[in-house]
Amino acid sequence: MQSKRLENIKNITLLALMLALTIIFCFVPVQFGTITLALMILPTIILAQVASFKTSLAMGIMMGIVNYIAWFTTKAASPVAPIFQNPLVCILPRILIAVVCYFTRYGLQKCAFYARMKRACNYEYMRQTAYESTLDSSLEDASNKSANSQNNAAKNHDSDKKEERRKILTNQFIYAFSAALGVVTNTLFVAIFTLLFFNGTSIARNTVVTIEYVLAWFGVNFAVEVVSFSLITPPIVLALKAAKLTK
Repeated sequence: MQSKRLENIKNITLLALMLALTIIFCFVPVQFGTITLALMILPTIILAQVASFKTSLAMGIMMGIVNYIAWFTTKAASPVAPIFQNPLVCILPRILIAVVCYFTRYGLQKCAFYARMKRACNYEYMRQTAYESTLDSSLEDASNKSANSQNNAAKNHDSDKKEERRKILTNQFIYAFSAALGVVTNTLFVAIFTLLFFNGTSIARNTVVTIEYVLAWFGVNFAVEVVSFSLITPPIVLALKAAKLTK
């Protein structure tokens, strides 16, 4: 009972932290020249790597609502504000980020878990076979048996270390891939809904929404976000786990 209560407190704390970061990134955009990084989606991507589906979904919904409010307040003067004031353009893709990231991470981790279990079963079978062969051998003396036992212990230790490193690398890949897919989901659905509702619409002087405009608008930002978020997400998630803020 106590452990479950502590776990709930950790989840609420982590959700509050990620929501606070989302609010900051929504109302204070981060720009590098002409590139504007959508850092507001990063907390949702990170939370989807460590939290339950309900928590991830709640984070996605809140992120969409906060971003929607920003386009009516601090970002209302932007030429593209009318586009993002459509809830299907602004809110739905943010929710889909949480859904896609969560199930991508969950599915890949399940596959990796079953792969590790299979390797462990094969390894245990080989070790047991080798042990039985050693018992059946009547020619080995006591000193050789002791040496073999020490060698086997050292090999087992090395195998455990290799397995642990393999597990960490696998998780890093899963977090990076899930983050990249989250960025793809966000950009893809924002672009689709923009063209669906605003194709051919004039949003500023000499600026009309077309496929070419959308591709140019999202092109550079998309590439930078995919690379940067894929690199940023794994170390942050591993740090959260090391700090025991999440499982």
